[in-house]
Amino acid sequence: MQVKSIDFLLTFKCPSKCKHCSYRAGPERTGFMSLRDAERWLTELLNTQPLKSFTVHGGEPFLYFKVLKGIFRKAKELGAQERWVITNGYWAKDFKIAEKYLNELKEAGLLGITFSVDTFHQEYIPLEAVRTGIEAAVQIGFEKVAVDSYFLGCEDSDNEYDISTENAISGLKGLSDVQFSRFKATFEGRAAELIADDTEIENKVPTGKCQFPFWLGGDLKNPEGIEIDFEGNVTLCPGISIGNAKSKSLVDILKGYDYRNHPIIKILAEEGPIGLMDLAREKGYERERKYINECHLCYEMRKFLYLYYSQYLKPASCYSG
Repeated sequence: MQVKSIDFLLTFKCPSKCKHCSYRAGPERTGFMSLRDAERWLTELLNTQPLKSFTVHGGEPFLYFKVLKGIFRKAKELGAQERWVITNGYWAKDFKIAEKYLNELKEAGLLGITFSVDTFHQEYIPLEAVRTGIEAAVQIGFEKVAVDSYFLGCEDSDNEYDISTENAISGLKGLSDVQFSRFKATFEGRAAELIADDTEIENKVPTGKCQFPFWLGGDLKNPEGIEIDFEGNVTLCPGISIGNAKSKSLVDILKGYDYRNHPIIKILAEEGPIGLMDLAREKGYERERKYINECHLCYEMRKFLYLYYSQYLKPASCYSG
């Protein structure tokens, strides 16, 4: 496997407990990536892979600011080309505080910053704090400052979540030099339990191909990106692991990747999520329900199959808690 992008999930701890979170991040979660592990994995990757994009997120990475700075310092030293962080902006309580945090990160090597703004995050994070963080980032002069928002429906959707997200985005009007992007929420983790029933669902079972995460690139047979969480799980999608970088060399994990040797990925790559339903039924799955799309179907089947394939379905927190 040759990867062009990598995401570090620094922690699953977060001041938010968003309803759409695939990893079930929240204030009660514990644990974070050690700087030693992060530096080792960055060194292995940048010495062996054609890496172009490097992003740190979580959870909320600013909760462990000293480690965050150290990671970007190492990424800069090793020559990672694009260096991003994704945050909910909780820390930007006033302009001076925001400026201090961001100047330190820029000095360490951060090039771009993305703020999460939507109804899910703003249930916990004041929009004014996010605006302050954005204004500070623009003034400091990062290469890119972005806002990502997640929706349940299409543009102009009339459900309460999307209306609230539109209102949040409207609250940032007047900001210049900011890139706004809209994405559809995926129905994994907490989203499958808390908001799936608030979304329009077709009666038929979706039979399409696996909708591989767009931010990783490639597909399950030839992925171009990976995520590594603080537990060492190397994942291609939230909850689908191809190995653990704490127990095996990251270089060896990537070099030895063959989708045909992974019982879950093989089915997804060759048959799509509907194939996981067949496997689940063989194991006794009987529940009848509607599925929003292929991702929702895939997650529900993986959640059932976790008991049988737990070594391949990591981190465990994607499926419970």
